[in-house]
Order: sequence, then structure tokens, then C-alpha cells
Amino acid sequence: MEDVPTMTPSSRRRARLRFVASWVLAGVLVAIGLPQVVSVSWHGVLPVLAGLHLSELLGLVGLWALGLYVHSFVLTAAAPSLNHRRALTLNVTGSAVANVVPLGGAAGVELNRRMMRAWGIDTRGFAGYTFVTNLWDVGIKLILPIVAVGALARAGEHVSTPFKIAALAAAVGFVAMVAVVTALLLSSRGPLEEIRRQSRQLVANGWLRMSVGMVGYVALQALLLGWCLHLTGAGNSGTEILAGFALERLITILPITPGGVGVADLGLVSVLLALGGDPVGVTAGAVLYRVFVFLVEIPVGGGALGLWLVGHRRTRPVVVAPRSGEIRRIAHVTDVFLPRLGGIETHVDDLVRHQRARGLEADVLSPTPGGPDPAWVRRIPAARARAEIGGYDVVHVHLSVLSPYSISVARAAMAAGVPTLITVHSMWAGASAIVRLAALASLRRWPVAWSAVSAAAAEAFRRSLGGAPVDVLPNAIDVASWRRPGAAARSAADPLTVVSVMRLMPRKRPLPLLRMFTDVRRLVPDRDVRLLIVGDGPLRGRVERYVRRHGLADVVTITGRVERDEVRPLLRSGAVYLAPAPKESFGLAALEARCAGLPIVASRRSGIREFVRDRRDGLLVDGDREMTVAVATLLTDDLLRERIRSHNDRVAPAYDWSDVLDTTMELYRTAGERVAVPLEQPEAVPL
Repeated sequence: MEDVPTMTPSSRRRARLRFVASWVLAGVLVAIGLPQVVSVSWHGVLPVLAGLHLSELLGLVGLWALGLYVHSFVLTAAAPSLNHRRALTLNVTGSAVANVVPLGGAAGVELNRRMMRAWGIDTRGFAGYTFVTNLWDVGIKLILPIVAVGALARAGEHVSTPFKIAALAAAVGFVAMVAVVTALLLSSRGPLEEIRRQSRQLVANGWLRMSVGMVGYVALQALLLGWCLHLTGAGNSGTEILAGFALERLITILPITPGGVGVADLGLVSVLLALGGDPVGVTAGAVLYRVFVFLVEIPVGGGALGLWLVGHRRTRPVVVAPRSGEIRRIAHVTDVFLPRLGGIETHVDDLVRHQRARGLEADVLSPTPGGPDPAWVRRIPAARARAEIGGYDVVHVHLSVLSPYSISVARAAMAAGVPTLITVHSMWAGASAIVRLAALASLRRWPVAWSAVSAAAAEAFRRSLGGAPVDVLPNAIDVASWRRPGAAARSAADPLTVVSVMRLMPRKRPLPLLRMFTDVRRLVPDRDVRLLIVGDGPLRGRVERYVRRHGLADVVTITGRVERDEVRPLLRSGAVYLAPAPKESFGLAALEARCAGLPIVASRRSGIREFVRDRRDGLLVDGDREMTVAVATLLTDDLLRERIRSHNDRVAPAYDWSDVLDTTMELYRTAGERVAVPLEQPEAVPL
């Protein structure tokens, strides 16, 4: 890639001095100049801003984000090979860099050029994109004052002489810009004919989409300003706000301070005050608006840039080098392991024991403290694991939403050319959207085999990887050992126990479980209903306080930590098993309860639907209200409950280790076919 022109040391010093001076000027104008012009103090403005409600701020955030999305239509029209996600990334990263580094505009442009080149857009394509997007941006800013003058005149508002002059200058500038651009595009002379031709084609094909997108974006920005002023009590009409917005946008064309901070704000408040706005409300609204159109872009753009850099450095040209041969040594890498209890911990322990029983040399690599351990459990730091991972025939990485240890070891395994299988044990959806974004940036092109523990988890993770193949590698148990040896006789006077096995943490939802149980008791007042919660965790104190506060101590039992062998008789004593977490990726405890014969009540959105069919193995529902009604139905409908229980006793589920071990070995061989080695280092992005 060609380099940008280098700067001499003296020119770099001058650039830094100009940058510092512009920021100092912006700070002085905002901190001192703005209150002086408006004749208010910050002591009057800050309480107004502090009095805004969270819901109001979230509404502003949503409007700001919608504006960015609408603006992405302009960018995708100027570079048709861009998608909206990449267009948003270009927008926020370029703005963030332009706002905070010396020669920020040039640095932002150069960063965007390198990003687009990494996405397969050459320099000519980038030049055309930059030309037409800046043309439309400057053009709409020049048109706005003309529109504002017409709106003020139509509304009978007084148009001041300075504002008329600004509108006239904008009109002259717009006509001159159109004339120059037209002459430039129609010219056939000079060395830039290819770029001119490409720009003409972009304008011809995308002018309508760019115009509609830019008008929509500017309208949403004006609405954002109007909402800010409304929340702070500025008292200006919509026409007056349009006039202030038009002048503020016009001033941002002038490169006096970063983003026009201070200068544009003075122009905005001057117009709004001259048109009768409240000084305190106008100042507070202008500051709030500037936070969204300038300050917020810095951390958001910085975060997007960090994710892109991670993905850029991971995405190296590779050559596939299939590995064949016997698989003997297997490393299972996990951030969490026994003695901590959970689905991943239990599954990995079982998987390794069954593989070793087949004669394989399977080890566990984890940072979780514990012991004493068998020799195959290696509790070692990430640095040592990365150094030793090349000695294995295959690496099996067990991934949750946040697994830094496993990710770092997986990178080392790929660098060493070791076949790598990654199994996702959680639902990458909803609240984990940020992690999904990181996956899109850095995981999609890893030369590994991907799997998830259920079809539901695989579907969510497949979307995160942009459609990459994700196999289903389910959890498993020794089905026969969890089967109930025989149904115990139950008297009509015996209490009916609802059982739930979980780690007491927010994702498992123990507190909503208690609220649902309270509602169940109201729905079945003539039944002696109990709740048995098997497990421990960080929310145990809150769970116990809830039980005491609501008078449930006689009907709710919390066992605390229980060894796995002790869970079997507890399950067999229950009448119904309740799994309250809708984002359960598989539900190993529910599978164990299903083997023990209990009817299962669970969310139809969770991975439990893999082995529970509605009204055959249990009841599948949507939402807590339906879950409450389903439990009450099973407790009162003895025939339905016993029919499901009898079916679960007779019919064993399919998730036995004898099946899953063979599937695991097949995926190891798939991972061996995807081993890749880098051909070259990615281009650095110096900032």
C-alpha cells in the first residue's frame, strides 16, 4: 500500500501546536465565552442538565443512533460494495480520530482509506467515495441557511441582517460549488480522468439515495437539537430552532476548532436568544446537543476502531494446510472448571473422563484455582498454556460469552498450526450484542471448526459469524445412571415439590423463579406446594432475604452446594422441574431431570427445546406468566403430570455420551482440515 506523504519534524510540531491551540480556543469559548455571551453562569446551567431523567437521555441516544444509521445510506450509495455495518464503522471511527488527534481530518481520512482497502475497495474507489460524500455534506450545510430564511419569513419572524448575510454567503457558496464541481466532473483533461469518471458514475447512480439519506440525517439532527432544547426549557419554536441549527451547521464548515466546538455553539445560542429563547434553557440545550454530536462520537468511535483493529490483525491471508494422522493428545481449554459448578465445568469434566476411558490422552487447561486434581487437570496461567499448546494433536476450546483465557490460547494454537475446535456454551444474543460485534470483527475468519451445544445456540452464533458454518455438538450425560429405577408410590397428601438446579447468578434468574413460585401458590391454594432450589452462587444472600421477607421459609429449601451424585435423589423426589432462564444454551440440569422422569417446564426459546417436546416431555412456554401457568397446570392436572412422567420414565433422551463422543471426534477431524498458516503480516495502521 502506498504511504501518505511524510511530514518534516517542523511541520509536525506546527501541526501539534495548531491542534493544541484549537482545543484551547474551543475550551475557552465553551467554558468562558458561552456564559458571557448568554449572561448566565454554569451554576444555573448544570442543575438543568443534572435534572434530566434517564428515560429522556435514552431517548436522545436512540435518536442519535438512528441518525447515524440513516447517514449510512449516504455512505453505501457512495461506495456500493459497503454494507451498513461497515459504513457505520467508517462514520464513527473517522469522526473520533478527526476530533482528538492533530491533523485529525487528514488522519480520519487516511484511517478510512486503509479500512476500505482492507475491505477490498481500491484507492480510486475511496477517492470517489470521499469526493461525493463531502460534496453532499457541504452542499446540505450551504442549503440549510437559505431554507431557514424562507421558513422565518413565512412564519412572520424577524430575520436579522447578520443572518441574511450568512444565508446570502451560503447561497453564493452553493452556486460556486455546483459550478466548480460540474466543470471538474465534465472535464476530460488532466491525470485524474479515472477518478472523475468514477465520481460521475456515483453521482448518476446514487444522487437520489444520497440526497434522501442526507436530508433524513439532517432532519434527525435538527430533531435531536429540538428535543434537547425542549427538555431544557429553551422555549423556542420549531422555525427558530431550524434557524439556529442552520447557522450552527454552516459554521462547522470552517476548520477553526475541532468539530466547530465553541464557535458553532456561540452561533447557535446567539440566534436562539435573538429569537426569544430562555438564556439558561438555550445554553443547557446547546451543551447537551454538543455532547451527542461531538463528545459521544469519541468513545463510540474509539471502541469501534479497537474492534476493527482486532479483526484487521486477525484477518491475515492464509493457506489451508489439512492435517491428517492419529489424534491422541487433546487439550480442553476453558476459563472455568471444577470445583466451581456449572454447565461448562461439568461437561468438560465428563467429556475428558470419557475420552480417557477410550484411551485418549485428554487434558484440561484452565486458570481456575482448585485441587487436589488428577494429573490430567493442568491449572496453569495463559502464558504457559500458550507456550505448551503446540504439543497437542488437537485443541478443544470451550467458550462462554467472556472467555479471555480460552481466546488467547486458541490464537496460540492457530499460530502453531494445531487443529482447533471451538464450542460455544452460551447464547450469543440479546445482552451479549457487544460480544457478537467483537466476534464479527475478529472471529469470523479464524481457520477453526465451530460448534455450539444446541441448535438454538448455533443459530445465534452463526449470525454473529456472518453465516459461517456452525455444527451442533450437544452436552451429554450417562443417561442410564440418571434414569429412575422405579416410581415411588405417592399419596394425595404428599407435598408437590417444584425442583430447580442452578448456579445462583443473574443469568439463571433465581429471583424471578421465586416470584413465579409465589404466583403458583396463589393459583393452586388447595395444594401443598414446595420449592427446592439446588445450588449456590453469588445471589444466595439476596435469594434467602427474599424467602424471609415474603414468609416462604417453610415452603422453600435452598440446599447450597451439592455434589453431583447427591442431585439424583433430590430430582427423583420432585414433581415438576422448572428452568426459568430463557437464554439457556443447552440445559444440562434439565436433561438430567428429564432422565429422572420429571416433567420439564422451560422456555421454548432456550436450548432445552432440543430434548423437551411440548406436552410430551414437559411444557414449553413464552415468558414468565406462561411459565407460572404451566407449573400450576402440572400441579393441578394429575393425569397430565403423570402421563408426562410415565413417558419420561419409559423413553430415554438421545444425549448419551456413546453418541456425542463420536460426533466430537468427527469435528476434530474437521478442524484438522481447516488448519491454516499466515502468508504475510497485515498492514499496520499507525495513529
